[in-house]
Amino acid sequence: MDCEFKRVEVSHMTKGGSLICWEMARSFFPKGPLHFYVDFGWPGTDEWTVLNADPIVDDCCFVDPCQRNRKTLNEGYYRIRLLLPSEPSCPVYKSQPISAMGRLEHKDWLRARDIVRREHLQQRKIDGTPGFLLKRKKFGIACTQCRDWDTGEVTDGDCPVCYGTGIVGGYYPGVEFYVTKKANWRRRINVATPPRGTNADITADGDRCVLYPLIDTKDVWVQADSDARYIIDSYTVIAAYKGLPLVAAVKLMLAPGSHIVYSVPIEKQEPSSSESSSSEACGATKGLAAGDTDFDW
Repeated sequence: MDCEFKRVEVSHMTKGGSLICWEMARSFFPKGPLHFYVDFGWPGTDEWTVLNADPIVDDCCFVDPCQRNRKTLNEGYYRIRLLLPSEPSCPVYKSQPISAMGRLEHKDWLRARDIVRREHLQQRKIDGTPGFLLKRKKFGIACTQCRDWDTGEVTDGDCPVCYGTGIVGGYYPGVEFYVTKKANWRRRINVATPPRGTNADITADGDRCVLYPLIDTKDVWVQADSDARYIIDSYTVIAAYKGLPLVAAVKLMLAPGSHIVYSVPIEKQEPSSSESSSSEACGATKGLAAGDTDFDW
């Protein structure tokens, strides 16, 4: 992987299509905005199909709606291109190509998919609580209002520009995310120095979630029916297949009403013109994706 890109991950969605996520190195702070393009290509050639005509601006994931067959996934590759139009030379950074199949062979992926399917069914039909996951930004435009110029540390946890993350915008748009909540809430009084002061911290251990997309500590889960916002304190993988994490027990901490995360707007991700362009590209490569798909229930 090039030094600017920390990692690129490919996951296949429940009813077809692929989710491509990427992360930049934490030491990489270019001038924004960041324009990302996702390409699909074949090994041994330098011919790539651009999946999004419009750039993905300051985001970290893209949904390729094409339901490609097994041969296409086994042989195809994705890569990410980053353009910086604000800089005079408009430099271009490219990630190393990553297999469209992801980390697992096809038969292993089918088994992993069945584990996720059962968990999704349990959540949506029986005991899951709907909500939205706000992924905390780890890269992007550094905040100029609260970030220390020399050390890079955040000096204002209630900054209205970065919401205490050090990156402008703070969090990515919310994605639908179910959590199976258990009756295991704990209340503890914590006495701290101002501005936090004395608070009754409410935490829950053992709540379950599917690791799609992958979560991380300090991400925020928003309960859909109450707008209560929970900070992910930690999580433990409880179901995995050949090293691929699938299901986790998560520890949630209810954010107090004065917390800055309640100021983060919930902008649910909607199909964009980029995804529409990708659908058109899928039609343009119909011969590549033709045949029965293996990625629909």
